[in-house]
Amino acid sequence: MNNRIAMPRFVIFCFLFFVPHFLFAQRDDVLRVPAYTSFKMEGYIGNRIDRCIRNGILRTDENYLVEPFRHKDEQRQWQSEFWGKWFTSAADAYRYTKDKQLFEKLKQATSGLLATQQADGYIGNYAPAWRLKQWDIWGMKYCLLGLLDYYDLTKDKITLAAMKKLADYAIGAIKKSDQPFYRMGNYKGMAAASILEPVVRLYKVTKEERYLDFANYIIDSWKAPQSAQLITKALDQIPVGKRFPLPASWYGPENGEKAYEMMSCYEGVAELYRVTGKKEYLDAVLNAANSIRSSEIMITGSGASMECWFGGEALQSVPTKHTMEACVTVTWLKLCLQLLRITGDGKWANEIERSYYNALLGAMKPDGSTWSKYIGMEGVKLLGEDQCGMTTNCCIANGPRGIMLATKEALLTGRNAVAVNFYTTLKASLLLDNNKNRPVELELKTEYPLSNKVQIIVAPGKASAFALLLRMPEWSPQFTVTINGEKVNPVINEGYAKLDRKWTKRDVVEIEFTMELRPFRVKSDPWHFALLYGPLVLAADGRYQEAPFYEAYNRIDKLKAGSIAASKHDGLLEITVPLSREADGLVQKTDELVLTDFASAGNTWDAASAYRVWLQEVRNVSKEDAGFRERLE
Repeated sequence: MNNRIAMPRFVIFCFLFFVPHFLFAQRDDVLRVPAYTSFKMEGYIGNRIDRCIRNGILRTDENYLVEPFRHKDEQRQWQSEFWGKWFTSAADAYRYTKDKQLFEKLKQATSGLLATQQADGYIGNYAPAWRLKQWDIWGMKYCLLGLLDYYDLTKDKITLAAMKKLADYAIGAIKKSDQPFYRMGNYKGMAAASILEPVVRLYKVTKEERYLDFANYIIDSWKAPQSAQLITKALDQIPVGKRFPLPASWYGPENGEKAYEMMSCYEGVAELYRVTGKKEYLDAVLNAANSIRSSEIMITGSGASMECWFGGEALQSVPTKHTMEACVTVTWLKLCLQLLRITGDGKWANEIERSYYNALLGAMKPDGSTWSKYIGMEGVKLLGEDQCGMTTNCCIANGPRGIMLATKEALLTGRNAVAVNFYTTLKASLLLDNNKNRPVELELKTEYPLSNKVQIIVAPGKASAFALLLRMPEWSPQFTVTINGEKVNPVINEGYAKLDRKWTKRDVVEIEFTMELRPFRVKSDPWHFALLYGPLVLAADGRYQEAPFYEAYNRIDKLKAGSIAASKHDGLLEITVPLSREADGLVQKTDELVLTDFASAGNTWDAASAYRVWLQEVRNVSKEDAGFRERLE
């Protein structure tokens, strides 16, 4: 009798304990960063990565970045983010290069930071009376992110213990505070709440439930109506630039549309989805990212004005103050990589390409030594200000993280598959499914995007069946693939052309894109146009000619590019475009404009290369259809 009673209780216990874990189980990414035995990116992209490492990351003084942590007298500024931003880019650079000097800098930076940790676990630069305010928790986030990278590289137990002490300090102090979490720090608490990402990652390392509990505490804090409501507003599909009324103070606690901090929080939600498998978390991140993609991201692959979302996609032809902050660009790239890995949807790889080739590289000085803070669609590229009493700023610290992202995204592996995302010259040896018995070598040969052709040499260690996934750019209406000279019709799925076959030593895949000159307009402004070529936004530059800065051109519909050549000015390309205008009354004149890509435009960082993306079109009312004027009203 007792056994018959005990059995149902045991079944009930199993149901209550195991079923929730089954329903909300950890989710594996569809695509992952490969296990490489060797990897080197070359060509234009590889050159820019090398310059960033050599002249930016390696030349950064890690001791200088540790110095603020030694004083602990800050009340409102954000010096504590600089260490973590630099460290995470340097860790990625070390993974890519295995450079011994880089590793020594990482080691010194870690030991220097840990030497500043207090007995209660605090690592930061804020005075005791100002803890948890302004950017303090934000700074702790960046310390944790850097330390997580060092632990990933070394499995150093001292670093793990220090991370746990810091996280435990933050959790304890936050929960003991009498302030609601959305009041701790800036922008409806989004800066502070972005600590979600490293806390979830720390849970994945330790499996200690208090970190997952705190992650849920952050999520719960967003239910308050005064908070940023990042889950509910995303699930309700409210555009990111229309979530709140204009705040009384733009850079104040009530602004809930700060772009960088918002995306940082969604990165944390993505990490929490990986751990819990809760669909609503992924839906929230996808809805927010799709809103950003459709309503905020400009043709250059970045957005925001005055560092906040504002519906910029529809307004991008109008000069806008302080647009396309490099921190926004980098965080958008990182969020896209998160979604590419989680979902396997190639549209996020296309977003990465657009942003990387245009907004990101456009903000980096060509030698990789420093970064512009804001870049617009016209004008002169300028350095940002020094911040927090230091000779650096948020974007100089953050930019290299975006550059190094290409090394993590160029190739990804899935289950029995390799995805090719970045079409640039590279050589890679990787392990399929992380199996040392399944080595595959890939070599890409191309002058893309100067050329519309890419050759991929596939060389498995032995004949092996797996899928090669080729990213299909959204701008190319045709996508032709041959294998060993024979045309094939690949299966198309989630933005990839899938070649699933048994590969033998040195099979050759060749891809050909349709590289066309494409005019682009926004609906709200039919009298300005931009020109696109492949993944590139084109721009007029004062080094080539002055005409595009003041002339207006006749109606343009179909355009054919003239000559295309490598840039003479330490950039990517220059392209000749014929455009017609009226001269001397009714006489038509064709200007052979020489344009360059947006990243290369303005790259002298002075008036010599003043540039402009949006060109003027003459309005001809005699050619307008009957409803044109009504549509403008």
